[in-house]
Amino acid sequence: MRGAWHRGALALGCSSLLLQVFEARPLQAEPFVTTPRVQADYMLNCMGCHLADGSGAAGKVPSLRDSLVPLAMSSAGRRYLVQVPGVSQSLLSDRQLAQLLGWMVRNLSARSVPPGFADFTAAEIAGYRKSPLVNVRETRARLLTPGGALRLPQQSPQQRPDSVRAPRPSGA
Repeated sequence: MRGAWHRGALALGCSSLLLQVFEARPLQAEPFVTTPRVQADYMLNCMGCHLADGSGAAGKVPSLRDSLVPLAMSSAGRRYLVQVPGVSQSLLSDRQLAQLLGWMVRNLSARSVPPGFADFTAAEIAGYRKSPLVNVRETRARLLTPGGALRLPQQSPQQRPDSVRAPRPSGA
């Protein structure tokens, strides 16, 4: 009986000591930081192959770093970006894909975004994603080679008949 009393007293003493420790130092909660939804969409849908910085895997997954801006500045390149199977067959909505592609151009590209860049629209995504590409590598290579279907950003928008221009403000 005496052993049980000692164990009970010891347990009570330990409990009391623990309460004093926790009262003396309240638990500090870590600050909760949320990831913006569009960045989370990239992380969940693209980053597994294209990596966190868009650099891809040499010989397997193309880097987005040098190609996003030139591709996003022509209608053929924009069509390509949407028709890539991972994009066209994504479960993301047309609006979410439009926002994601705009985010990628602005945040993953090693090239600066020219002033004439127009964001992707949900209607544009809906139109292009109906027919996914089959020859992805060949199409990308053709679009990015000198003399290919792209007109690179060194030219002004007025010199690029196939460029996508920013919409004009209403009343202009």
